[in-house]
Amino acid sequence: MASTHRIVFNILARDVEETAAFYETLCGLKRLYTSNWYIVLSPDGEAGEAMRYELGIIDQVHENVPRAARGHFSGGYLTIVVDDVHAAHERARLMGIDIVVPPTPLDYGQTQMIVRDPNSVVVDISTPTPQ
Repeated sequence: MASTHRIVFNILARDVEETAAFYETLCGLKRLYTSNWYIVLSPDGEAGEAMRYELGIIDQVHENVPRAARGHFSGGYLTIVVDDVHAAHERARLMGIDIVVPPTPLDYGQTQMIVRDPNSVVVDISTPTPQ
């Protein structure tokens, strides 16, 4: 069986820099790689030997985007767990972000805020709720 070393979710972006700044500012993600058509973000901004979780921001019309992935995304949403969803809510408000649902405690131990990124991707920003 093959082992997994890295997981990257790529967001098709109209504006790569704007989208990267959204995730850097709202969620504290840090850059691993930057080019004019692709930016890779991670929680710690470091590439290590351990399993890495990364968020790629890619120009939606770049030739490296698989044809099957082009077009409007649907059927999923991105979840990012942060230290303080209420602080993220205040940053989102100051940034003028589309806040779909403000921080709301859920019955399974999370406080969740739903926003849309600059490309209309639905993003669940959550924090564990003390029980």
